[in-house]
Amino acid sequence: MEIAIPSSILENESDDKIKTFKVGIIGRAAAIFRVEKIYIYKDPSRDDSNFISEILRYMETPQYLRKYLFPRSEKLRYAGVLQPLQIPSHKPKHLKVGEIREGVIVKVADGTAWADIGMKALALFRGKARKGARVTVRVCSTNPLVVEEAKPEEYWGFKVEKCSLKKLLKREDAVVTSKLGYHPSVDEIKKVNLLIFGSPSKEVKEIADILGLEFEAKMWNLIPKQGVRSVRVEEAVISCLSVINFIREVY
Repeated sequence: MEIAIPSSILENESDDKIKTFKVGIIGRAAAIFRVEKIYIYKDPSRDDSNFISEILRYMETPQYLRKYLFPRSEKLRYAGVLQPLQIPSHKPKHLKVGEIREGVIVKVADGTAWADIGMKALALFRGKARKGARVTVRVCSTNPLVVEEAKPEEYWGFKVEKCSLKKLLKREDAVVTSKLGYHPSVDEIKKVNLLIFGSPSKEVKEIADILGLEFEAKMWNLIPKQGVRSVRVEEAVISCLSVINFIREVY
């Protein structure tokens, strides 16, 4: 499952701590419902895409790797308010042979690479990789500590990518969420792969109109009879993903 959010989701916020917390809610929702990718598309009215992307990528990164991948930044000033994801890729310090972990290549010398996988000692990396690269590895042995590249079989986290709304709307598996949309069938919900959300003040169609884009996407209302005037973006993400997850897993 993938979702797309506009660069203007924080347009009603002025406090950086609140902004960070708000993005964190979306990150938590994405992890809860196993979202594979979060797209950020540009809304001409406001572009906080760099801030949003930095927070989401920071959340998804295991704690022990953040010191390598995220230099000190004003964007991460209030990262302490973020709730930990505790997804499978965020491993504890206890190590088992055969387990898969995330690492960063911190040393390359004479054709040999060494990775930090969250332990006191660096791990010998079987394979080629550049210094600073993030890698997913399997533990081959603990004494000596040796790892090799691997692919996880369980949900591992989400990627974050900036993308144009034009490109997203062209996808056949995309659906726009809107209170003006129709209520989809169970079969339709099982087929969707990308949900596109609007901003706090504009529907996706309004943003598309401002950008001069053709709009032929399906629009779904997954929150029927809402009791409030408007549903906030983070609330819509949680609500819509919850509905889709329940239907797919139960039906």
